[in-house]
Amino acid sequence: MALSVKQNKGILIEYKRQGIVLDPTGHNYNYPVFVSHAHADHAAAFKFPDYCKYATEETVDLLNALGWKNIQNWNKVKLGDRIRLDDIEIHIHNAGHVLGSVQFEVNTPEGNVLYTGDIGLEDSYTMKSAECKKCDILIIETTFGSPLFSFPKRKEIALDMVRWATMDALPHNKIPVFKTDSIGNAQEIIKIFNLLTKLPVVTSKSASKVSEVYRNHGYELEFYDYKSKNGEELIENKRCVVISPKGSKLPIEDMEPALASGWAVLFNKRSKAFPLSDHADFKSLLSYIRRCKPKKVLTFHGGTLTKDFHSYIHTKLGIEARPLSNNIETINGLLYNNGSRVKSCTNQILKTVRIPGFNYTETWLTREMTRTGYSINETQQAVNFLLNRGVLEKTEIGIKLR
Repeated sequence: MALSVKQNKGILIEYKRQGIVLDPTGHNYNYPVFVSHAHADHAAAFKFPDYCKYATEETVDLLNALGWKNIQNWNKVKLGDRIRLDDIEIHIHNAGHVLGSVQFEVNTPEGNVLYTGDIGLEDSYTMKSAECKKCDILIIETTFGSPLFSFPKRKEIALDMVRWATMDALPHNKIPVFKTDSIGNAQEIIKIFNLLTKLPVVTSKSASKVSEVYRNHGYELEFYDYKSKNGEELIENKRCVVISPKGSKLPIEDMEPALASGWAVLFNKRSKAFPLSDHADFKSLLSYIRRCKPKKVLTFHGGTLTKDFHSYIHTKLGIEARPLSNNIETINGLLYNNGSRVKSCTNQILKTVRIPGFNYTETWLTREMTRTGYSINETQQAVNFLLNRGVLEKTEIGIKLR
């Protein structure tokens, strides 16, 4: 079997008779499993005790601190490790995202695949930037893969946060509360205020537990849990900043909340928000892809705003790219599931969009293909095939024949 990649409740990479699964979300496989970091959408494999799992010690410590049960049947990996499984060798690289986050480079005699997991591509107040590795197939996250997401310099964000807390909220007898993720952003905010101010930091329960794990792994973080004697006193006297998960409600009066997240770039000025993120922004992702020099890019973890990131890769970098799917990807090409019907649908589309330069809406085209017996999924696969081959071109209102 050739080196292949596909997505099916996890990222399955196979070569000959061996395979591995990256960040699975379901219980579908008998292959060894590799977990990139401790965020719940990547660490679901730890819900299945019988999986043979590979993860960093930091990742497991974070999951234990957050109350995950049945953490067992796992093998510790660290940066620089190489794990050999028959003809597959997995190299472990820094991902720059949160404590313990790693990228997996999967090497075979036929070529290699680099899976980023979630990545941070600039040095932060707590993390070193992700490493860049040359690869044949790059599987890259696209959480902020849209031109809408352009983050300011980290130092500028940090200074804005400090100014707001010390010169706006506190002087008005309000307690500044940063609503953010318990893993990653919370610890960076603690470090920012530790370095740039003498203002104490108070953390909610989950942020306190996670920050304690960071501290156990050598990070110098000064904070007080909001239920500790010191924490209660600081809140009562309104002489601190507070860090709390986004959806939580703290029993604190006179709060002035602010969001700390990459999504803050979309907020209007009436909502207080700071674009602090442990993910890479649009330009950083493109720069990273350029430096990795892949033959093919597969995108994942995107949303509505970032669904076209693969098109930017193709247009700006000239590299073959498309969203990761349950179709089988190889270095030499894409193997569609039910390939004969998709091929037939492709031919039908070419018969339908016969006028060069005329714009056809995708809704209209899907309706026309449905009338001739093809499913929405088959139509989308055929359209993607023609887009990737340059036969069709995306426009503001749909697609057109080149």
